[in-house]
Amino acid sequence: MIAAAYIICAVQICVVLFQLALALGAPMGEYTLGGQNIGRLSMKLRVATTISLLINLGIAGHYLAQTGTLQALLPSNLNAIVNWALVGFFGLGLLMNSISRSKKERNLWVPVLILSLVCAVIVALG
Repeated sequence: MIAAAYIICAVQICVVLFQLALALGAPMGEYTLGGQNIGRLSMKLRVATTISLLINLGIAGHYLAQTGTLQALLPSNLNAIVNWALVGFFGLGLLMNSISRSKKERNLWVPVLILSLVCAVIVALG
């Protein structure tokens, strides 16, 4: 369970770095948001990416707390609910990226989300 939490944390940090690059104007729009934004994202989408970056950073922190590396902020019963909510989050992300029209987006995110979903289930099962 601890190894799975560390894996998700590492994956989330990689996602955060990708989102940071997008927010700073990296020309990788076809790898995100349905792949319909070739090149740099618009300023509005860069702001949305920054918000997503913060959410993913929070998810990484949550999983670090599961390992004991960070202090848990949630009581154990709420923590279990959040773990299963994150299973749903990764499952929905997998579904949405699997049906993306962008082959580049699918090729990048489907494997990432399969790994994240499997690890999230392991953590949720405890």
